[in-house]
Amino acid sequence: MTARTVAGARSSARSRRRTSRAARITVLSVANMPLDIDVPRNFGTLDDISADEGKALPAPPDVVAQLTEASERLASAGLEANLTWTAGDPGRAIVETAKEIRAQVIVLGEHHHGLLGNLFGADVDAEVQREAGCDVILA
Repeated sequence: MTARTVAGARSSARSRRRTSRAARITVLSVANMPLDIDVPRNFGTLDDISADEGKALPAPPDVVAQLTEASERLASAGLEANLTWTAGDPGRAIVETAKEIRAQVIVLGEHHHGLLGNLFGADVDAEVQREAGCDVILA
């Protein structure tokens, strides 16, 4: 599952100019990964280490598609954005990125929760609202 952040604005040319000067927009797509890709893995044997170990991973195709769509939508509204992706726990990744860029607001796109995920605390919206330290808008 991926978490998606999308921003929008009113369509008049005047409001687009004002918005683009007043706000910096970062669109973050998170590929949910069960392992932390930034931590060395200590299982298996020494000869099963990939030649790509330690190199940056390419974005998964669904993440590329989401960021392409976000870029097109923002461009059509006359807005520019920093498009980025990360792998890991969506809630933690969103909060860490927001703190890193000193976000004043986080806009969370629509995603669906499974019953078991909600029972075991996998509610990204609630985690981000609890940990963010800034306003969170659920779109």
